[in-house]
Amino acid sequence: MKRYLVASAVTVLFVAYWLYRPSQASATSGGSLSGGVYAVAGVKASAAGKAVEFMWTDADGRQRSFSEVAAGKTVLLNIWATWCPPCRREIPDLVTISKEMAGRGVVVIGVALDDKPDALNIVKTYSEKNGVAYMNVLDADKKIAEAYGGIQAVPTTFIINKQGMIAQKIVGSMPKDAFVAALEKAM
Repeated sequence: MKRYLVASAVTVLFVAYWLYRPSQASATSGGSLSGGVYAVAGVKASAAGKAVEFMWTDADGRQRSFSEVAAGKTVLLNIWATWCPPCRREIPDLVTISKEMAGRGVVVIGVALDDKPDALNIVKTYSEKNGVAYMNVLDADKKIAEAYGGIQAVPTTFIINKQGMIAQKIVGSMPKDAFVAALEKAM
């Protein structure tokens, strides 16, 4: 009887863990860009006026590229840092835009410029605590920022059209309606 109870308890625990374990599917399945913070694995210069190509390794160990996930999408690429108050103020609007405009082919991607030794953990923790539901890449060595001609202030946002061309550069924090107008103009 004891063996049966122990075996039953172990089975129940295993099934409960399997059913209720934290899932990473939303961050990695089917090319989804929701959630997750990843370190930049490479950056390639691009032609003038074109979005910068960069790569990262997703949670499944798969190499991903900006052009792959942005193909046919309008992109709001927000360059920010956790230590930047205006960046932190606009994040709730970016989360809302990401959710509300996903069905219209809009993708929000963050590029965090934090550069402390534990920057990846800092950005992940900040994103989790603040409900950042869109993907972020960590650009600790500022290669993406440099490829965009150097970023003079954060936040800096690039609106990128479906052809991968930069439609607008926005320096400084913006309200949600200004971001939405810029995205709609680029669509």
